[in-house]
Amino acid sequence: MAILLVKSLHYGHKLARRLDEAIEASDRMGEFFSNMTHELRTPLSVILGAVQLMEKDHSEQSRNERSARNLHTIKYNCYRLLRLTNNLLDLARSESGYLTLKPVNCELNALIDEIVQSVRPFAEKKQLELRCLKSSKPIDIALDIEKTERIMLNLLSNAIKFSKPGDAVTVSVCESDGRAYISVKDTGAGIPASMQHEIFDRYKQSGRCHQLENQGSGIGLSLVKTFVELHHGNIKLISKVDKGSEFIIDLPLVTADGIGERRSCSDLRREADEAAKVEFSSTYSITT
Repeated sequence: MAILLVKSLHYGHKLARRLDEAIEASDRMGEFFSNMTHELRTPLSVILGAVQLMEKDHSEQSRNERSARNLHTIKYNCYRLLRLTNNLLDLARSESGYLTLKPVNCELNALIDEIVQSVRPFAEKKQLELRCLKSSKPIDIALDIEKTERIMLNLLSNAIKFSKPGDAVTVSVCESDGRAYISVKDTGAGIPASMQHEIFDRYKQSGRCHQLENQGSGIGLSLVKTFVELHHGNIKLISKVDKGSEFIIDLPLVTADGIGERRSCSDLRREADEAAKVEFSSTYSITT
């Protein structure tokens, strides 16, 4: 009888713990969807307001001046919506197991350099030093270009976002023992050790995000981790409060036949420039 009572108590505690975990997960998902609703509503409201202002303009001069400003506002908020839509679609594909790669052979130094150059205007706008330290030798690798851009732009966006004027953001590329390594390091606010374990949780924003007035949906780093792991890679975080953060990605050095031609630097730059506008739309106004 005593043994049965002990087992029942143990089972009851186990059920209670699982119930608490389920409630916590449900609360996190509720907060996530509440944030997402706000994120979707805000740009839609701004777009609607800009269109209504354009409709009210009567004089030709006023109409031309205000139309230019409103078109810029509409474009900026369309980029915001595109970013949110891309993240939601990839989140849904990831949850259902339908997220796949479209790899092509590329030279990693060139790809990373084009991505870094595409965000330089945003770093300069915040008076940050942006460095790109490339490997002395070419690094040939098969990657999904679009997802690699999304990985790097998210990490760079966060690094720039959480840095102060005068700080530095450094991107490094190297290879060792059959793997490629990419590092994005900043000298910004850093992330407390107690919060680092949840930084990649798609339904939970870290305290770092709560420092922002516009927090965002909180799924960016979760998708970064998903995209890295799709490439059979790993990502880790090294961070200290008031010292900065470093995200380190390692990827297997593999190339393949019959998976697409090497992309030209000009093509990569055009794609990176457009992708940067989408990624940074959550924080910065886009210049026309």
